[in-house]
Amino acid sequence: MNLRSFLFCLALPLSLLWAREVQAAPIAIVAAESTYGVIAQAIGGDQVKVDSIINNPNVDPHSFEATPAVARKVAQAQIVLLNGIGYDDWMRKMLAANPTPHRQVIVAAELDPARIMADRNPHVFYDPLIALKVAEKLTQLLQQADPAHRQQFASNLRRFKAELARLNQAQAALAHQYPRLQVTATEPVVGYLLRQLGWTSLGEKFQFDVMNDTEPSPAEVARYEDHLRQHKVALLFYNRQVTDPLTDRLRNIALDSGVPVVGVDEFVPPRTGYVQWQLQTLAAIDRALGKSH
Repeated sequence: MNLRSFLFCLALPLSLLWAREVQAAPIAIVAAESTYGVIAQAIGGDQVKVDSIINNPNVDPHSFEATPAVARKVAQAQIVLLNGIGYDDWMRKMLAANPTPHRQVIVAAELDPARIMADRNPHVFYDPLIALKVAEKLTQLLQQADPAHRQQFASNLRRFKAELARLNQAQAALAHQYPRLQVTATEPVVGYLLRQLGWTSLGEKFQFDVMNDTEPSPAEVARYEDHLRQHKVALLFYNRQVTDPLTDRLRNIALDSGVPVVGVDEFVPPRTGYVQWQLQTLAAIDRALGKSH
């Protein structure tokens, strides 16, 4: 064997080893919010590395400003997940500033336009069917990127679907126990959940004004207070992430009037899965209504 052949045979196993190591590297996923990050982790398992940019339930997503460190993570990501409908435009801006031909982007609100509410409520993550669409699309992209773990991703998706089935059953049970309730909220965070439950949300103009950082009119505020003081609503959903003197005052009016208050979040808390988070919200609603009946 001549020297060239010897060096080629020596390099071949090393090149195969290098290729195997490259292939084994976890797929880099960046989620704009932890709500989608936990879904990505559930589907990708140990074959992915997930960075959730907003993972603190106390952060206001509408006023979030990305840092250069976030921009670097997005630039290096193989898959990016975001909400859409103006909820996380900061992510769209970063994607536009760092175009990468091989990067895949999942926009939750664009996966099934028919599921989007007519008022363009951006909080689509409270709809389990949207969560399922995200999981299915992500599974498809992961299987394309890492065919060797195709079955693992499929198995993780089946497990996630089974958990969603439990969530759907819990929603159906709550809707059956408390049919056609009228409720209200400081912001329209749980609009998609209320649709699932068949409940009506009063004072939505007020809610969207608060969400959009627009001062509600005095007439709108008075109407909202009337809903609480006269028990025209069975429940007040209070967005714990976005509070101000007005929403705090309305929360106190609800409590003084005997209207149950349930705090809700826009992001999955740390060390919590998507379905677990949703079930915790349903349990809080059930406890609040149980005490008032």
